[in-house]
Amino acid sequence: MLTRTSLSAGERRRVSALHQILSRPGLIRGSLVEMGRTCGGKGCRCRRSATLRHRALYVAVNVEGKRRMLYVPQEWEDRVRQWVDRYGQVRDVLEQLSLACIRRLQARKE
Repeated sequence: MLTRTSLSAGERRRVSALHQILSRPGLIRGSLVEMGRTCGGKGCRCRRSATLRHRALYVAVNVEGKRRMLYVPQEWEDRVRQWVDRYGQVRDVLEQLSLACIRRLQARKE
């Protein structure tokens, strides 16, 4: 049986990092997508050229097995970026912990 004290210093640091990351609110498994859109204003520049469209941020996620593009309002952009980044951090730390366990299994050590 593995206990925290039987982990290497590196594994203990990773477990601690994982706890710190998960102690903060917000986590999204998705990708940020920046797209241009037209606003509908008759005289707006966005109607004249595709390169002059308004910037819009979306987060691409899977919801109940279906791919969705959720619009991110400008006032939510920093928050949503943090949530997506946080998920990436969790994924990276979990991958490192998994590799450490695989090595332990290969060496047949507890």
